[in-house]
Amino acid sequence: MRVLVVLPTYEEAENVGLMIDRLLKVDPPLDVLVVDDSSPDGTGQAVLEVASTLPTGRVRLLTRHAKEGLAAAYRDGFNRGLELGYDTVVQLDADGSHPVETVTTLLDALEDGADLALGTRYMPGGGVTSEWAWYRKAISRGGSVYARLILGLPYRDLTGGFKAWKAPTLEAIKPIGGDVSGYAFQIQTTFRAHRLGARIVEVPFVFQERERGKSKMSPRIAIEAVGAVWRIRRHAPTRPTSCGPAHEATPGSSASS
Repeated sequence: MRVLVVLPTYEEAENVGLMIDRLLKVDPPLDVLVVDDSSPDGTGQAVLEVASTLPTGRVRLLTRHAKEGLAAAYRDGFNRGLELGYDTVVQLDADGSHPVETVTTLLDALEDGADLALGTRYMPGGGVTSEWAWYRKAISRGGSVYARLILGLPYRDLTGGFKAWKAPTLEAIKPIGGDVSGYAFQIQTTFRAHRLGARIVEVPFVFQERERGKSKMSPRIAIEAVGAVWRIRRHAPTRPTSCGPAHEATPGSSASS
């Protein structure tokens, strides 16, 4: 299984080298694609310096010419991974909030037959560190509950961005998040996979506050997601796919709890 991790970055020069180093120690081995929105702090140069010390292909840099946001960065990174022929694409943040050690658990879920493995904070074994302000917890969990109700989904963490995809599932959900951003992108991609019959498994993890720098998530992005959920519902895909059978949660847990 050829695995590519997509890391979207903007002004993450303090974090990106450390994240790459951690990811390259994961077993089974994986490659890293950093999608950088021309960060003025030298994030791209930091990636190139790391890549120059490694075999070709282990670390790649995709530089975008403007700051267009997380959704656009992931879309371009996913498409690049598919073009390069990877079997699996993992998405996670570059700021250390998603535990690298859980990547292996996500990949194990795919090996066991899942088409999409969702890193989930809101299930037994998952959680959020105490450093998170109450309103951020409320926005995150409230957004997931709201989206579940409107879209009729059983998954408990729809706003998170810690996921592992089988390549055929990413191909099936195209176009990937072209009309949404932020939280809504995470909701839309999972919703499209669900509607197209993907087998989706939830994997618990504990979200950590970023180690360095400032969060780029804002109340505006959360508010935009509220309206976007209705657009996502209106444009729900209906065609069948070979992604796999129905969804399920991690063995031993209930998807609707």
